[in-house]
Formats: sequence, C-alpha cells, structure tokens
Amino acid sequence: MISQRQLITAALFVAALACSGARLASAYPDRPVRIVVPYAPGGGNDTLARMLGRKLEELWRKPVIIENKAGGNTIIATESVSRLEPDGYTVLMVTTIFSVNPSLVSKLPYDTVADFTPVVAAGVAPSVLVTRPTLPVNSVQELLAYGRANPGKLTYGTPETGTAPSLAAELLKIDGHFDAVSVSYRGTQQQLLALLAGDIDYAFDVVSSLEYVKVGKLKALAVTISKRLDNFPEVPTMIEAGVPGYEAATWYGFVVRSGTPPAIVDQINHAFNRAIEDPAVRDRMDALGIKLVGGTPEQFANRIRSDMDKWGGVLRRAGIKAEMRR
Repeated sequence: MISQRQLITAALFVAALACSGARLASAYPDRPVRIVVPYAPGGGNDTLARMLGRKLEELWRKPVIIENKAGGNTIIATESVSRLEPDGYTVLMVTTIFSVNPSLVSKLPYDTVADFTPVVAAGVAPSVLVTRPTLPVNSVQELLAYGRANPGKLTYGTPETGTAPSLAAELLKIDGHFDAVSVSYRGTQQQLLALLAGDIDYAFDVVSSLEYVKVGKLKALAVTISKRLDNFPEVPTMIEAGVPGYEAATWYGFVVRSGTPPAIVDQINHAFNRAIEDPAVRDRMDALGIKLVGGTPEQFANRIRSDMDKWGGVLRRAGIKAEMRR
C-alpha cells in the first residue's frame, strides 16, 4: 500500500517539475535556436525552414540558425539530433520519410516515436501524376486499363525508394491492380527530364511540372491530395479520378528531442504557428507548391503514427523489405 506521505511527496515532486518547466519556458529562448534540415540547401524544404526561421527570429528576437545536414535518407541528421540534450534549442525538420524509414531500414540508430516529440506540422506538398503526351491515355482510369491490358509494359520514374514519388507510384499500382516497370533516377529533376524526353511513360512529380502541361509537353491526369489545386482547378484529384481513398503527399514538420519540457514544446509550437500564418510566408510557399498547415503537437503526432502504419503497409504489399543501413 502507498502511504499518504508517499502520495504527498509524489505530488510535490510533480508540482516542482511543472514549476521548473514553467520557469524554463518563461526564459525561452535565451540563446540562439538551431533548426537542422536533413537536406541540401536550395530545395523547397530548405526554403520553408529558412522562411519560418526568419519569422521566428522576429518573434523571439534571438538568432535562428539553419544547419543543413544531408545524407543517409535523412538518417544522419535525425540520429545527430536524437543524441542531444532535450532543451528545445535544436529543432529538427522532418518530412514523410521520417515515418517511412522505420519500414525501409532495419535497426535505425534512433527510435522514431520514443526519441522525438512532435512540435508542429508545417506544410503539405502534393504530387501530380503526369504522362508523356504520346501515351495513349487521357485519364487515370485509362492508364489503369492500359496497364492491366499490357502488364509490365508501362514504365515510370522514381527517385530514391521511400521518397514521395516512389510511394505514390507503389500505392497506385496496389490500388489500381496493375503492374509497371520502375526506372530509378538520382532525383526528381532527372526524372522530369526523362519524362520530357519520352524515356518513361509516367511519373509522380512536383506541382511545378504542371507548367509543362500548359504548353503541351506533358499530360496531367490527377493530383495526389484530396482537394484540387487552386491554380490548376481542371486537374482532378486521384479520388475524383476513380481511385477511392487515394492520397499521397509529402508533409513537412518539426520535432524536438523527447524529454523537452512540455511548456517549451508548447512555446515552440505557438511560435511556429504564428510564423505559418504570415501572409508573405504563405505566398512564397504557395508558389513552390507547398500548402502551409500548422496545428497542435498532438495532431502532428497522429499524422506521424498513421503514416508509419500506412506506408509500412504499402511497402510490405509491394514486397519492399527493410534493409540494413549502409
């Protein structure tokens, strides 16, 4: 039996922790904050981190340093942050691959759930299913029918396994009940060039590829989110195109080391949400095809966990097994 004295002691200890966390949060940040981006400079993810970082500097009146640490399918940067003190002064940008890596890589050097505390979902970037203009299909259903009638004849491009285009392509093959041949490229730009040259039949590409649709160099069949794009309203969603429940988008968000005081997590979340609401940030991200989101840490935690289940299932059904980290 637990004595009354033990219960009082435990209650006092919890209260002391809460007061300590509140004192830390009231002083936060009292020095520069670092945002680690697990990608090279110049991409949409890097641009998003830098724009939000500048707004955080204005709000906090403290420097926000962007550190690019690319490599290892984001594992290098993620592992480095997992070993730091949980003080809230290092924030890690994560994307969909954060939820995918546990199913892609056996024996990750960190625990995706236990080692990190979600802070906020920052944005979502849809992909677009585009084909070469000479492919004899003009809709998603025609593409699926063509694939079923010509098994193994269709070719599609993908960057590295686990990226949004590769996941979108695997999901379409599973939901559409057809087969096609994957052709790997070193990045989305090389994939796009191959599609424009007619070397492959279709691909899931970034929204900017719709500019080639306007001039007839590509055909757009659908977007991979549940709502049509404002600037290309004529392109249906995959669900509207006849693939029920289909959604495959890249999300961007931020996490901190687990053990960071909840009061500091809440303060970081509040600052990010204020930055996300800035019209200039929204306009810039819209131009890059990224829709800003925001929300609570709990909402982002649910997204991370649900995508771990979703994409883990897709990879298993596609026969893609987890490999040891190289």
